Amino acid sequence: MHEISIVNSIIKTLEIEFEKEKLNRMKAIHLKVGMLSNIEPRLLHNAYSAYNLTNPKYHHVQLHIESTDIKIQCELCNHITQIQRYKFQCENCKRPSKNIIQGEEMLIHKVEFED
Repeated sequence: MHEISIVNSIIKTLEIEFEKEKLNRMKAIHLKVGMLSNIEPRLLHNAYSAYNLTNPKYHHVQLHIESTDIKIQCELCNHITQIQRYKFQCENCKRPSKNIIQGEEMLIHKVEFED
């Protein structure tokens, strides 16, 4: 279950980026996880809950995960297509494309703090 190491990396990144007093006021972490990222949101939530059992410092911080769709950009006509049913084909010119521009990411999109 690599989601536990992902949670550890997220927390480590936040601890590097923000001062301790600001981290104490953190109330939510928002992630964007692509459908091709090999990360299962449900398992990531479970890993975050398990992390909070052993590290209660962030037990009050909510984790929000937004799944992002797969999008390609055609190399020939430059059209951007949202992929349906894993058919990597430009909807404009009907040519296959492997130029993925969205759907592989795992990003810390936003962090919320109490005022």
